[in-house]
Amino acid sequence: MPDLAGIIQQEIAGNGPITFARFMEQALYHPELGYYTSPGAKIGRAGDFYTAPTVNPLFGAMLARRIDQMWVASGRPEQWVVAEYGPGTGILARDIATALQNNHPDLYDVLTYYLIEISSALKKVQQEILWNSPADNDKFCWIDRLAEIGPGHIANGCVLANELVDAFPVHLVRQEGNDLQELYVGLCGDDDDCNSSSVFSLVAGPLSTPELAEYFSMQNIRLENGQQAEVNLQARQWLAEVAGHLKHGYLITIDYGATSRELYAAHRFNGTLRCFYKHRLVDNPLVNVGGQDITAHVNFSTLITWGKQLGLQDIELATQPQFLLNMGILDILQKQPDYTSNPEFNKITSAIKQLVLPGGMGDIFKVLVQQCSFSS
Repeated sequence: MPDLAGIIQQEIAGNGPITFARFMEQALYHPELGYYTSPGAKIGRAGDFYTAPTVNPLFGAMLARRIDQMWVASGRPEQWVVAEYGPGTGILARDIATALQNNHPDLYDVLTYYLIEISSALKKVQQEILWNSPADNDKFCWIDRLAEIGPGHIANGCVLANELVDAFPVHLVRQEGNDLQELYVGLCGDDDDCNSSSVFSLVAGPLSTPELAEYFSMQNIRLENGQQAEVNLQARQWLAEVAGHLKHGYLITIDYGATSRELYAAHRFNGTLRCFYKHRLVDNPLVNVGGQDITAHVNFSTLITWGKQLGLQDIELATQPQFLLNMGILDILQKQPDYTSNPEFNKITSAIKQLVLPGGMGDIFKVLVQQCSFSS
């Protein structure tokens, strides 16, 4: 089988330049060779990046508190679903379920936890972690799509997405005078702007869909001349899927990003697209195809606007530190021994600092909570 770069080369050679969204989709999600679908560690010390759940179980425990609040506000229904998109290694699912088991047993008794995962390699990792966790094995179910939970709507529950939306394929655009152009991925030689370290180059052309222009019009945003930006149209498709299957419940989206005014400000002249390889930031998304993570900041303004169009009402938008503080993460310290020589105490205080203090992981992360409630 040819390598992934070769497969994409063949596609471009046969059909012409492709949108960056198509390139990113292949690079991350090709069935056998994509970054997320191929074997190998992606998250943690042995991978390419860290996520909040890998820091300490406290992150999952605080989410468990919020989910319990949602269950209580919904009238303590006799069945409650948590459906997590892109559950990574399964650590967050383990920590949430364990915290519910220990601290919120009434909710735990009626809980079914679904993991929405398309990667067979990641499913194996998740199963190994969860089947060896304190939570009961029968609490966890694996599905490929939200629709598989059952016919019709999810009656009561919470959909969770931690660092999911930033990995959706994005279109690249650039403002050229009065025109908004799209940047396509072509082969070196298709354009003068060719990086010798890659067989691919970015080629400017007309917009592949009018939705790209509508995206900026909807937000009353105009880019500076020459400014480059990303557009995540798949986020709306995903919100529609959630809204279409959640009758009564909540959606929690945790990711790094900003509002549209911040995201497309002039100081972000080159956009927010970034790549990670072995915990190093890589500038060029066109190299190491399938071997590095590619992400872009999430536009929380459009998640809110599109959500309202689809029947999802925003009830909370906070930075990750604000969210964790509101959930009482500092209360954990009061339950610890009053001395700092205890290694476990030091581990907990270090984790809290990493999650909530400036300079830690929480600086650019946001937590958006949306609620959906449709009458029968």
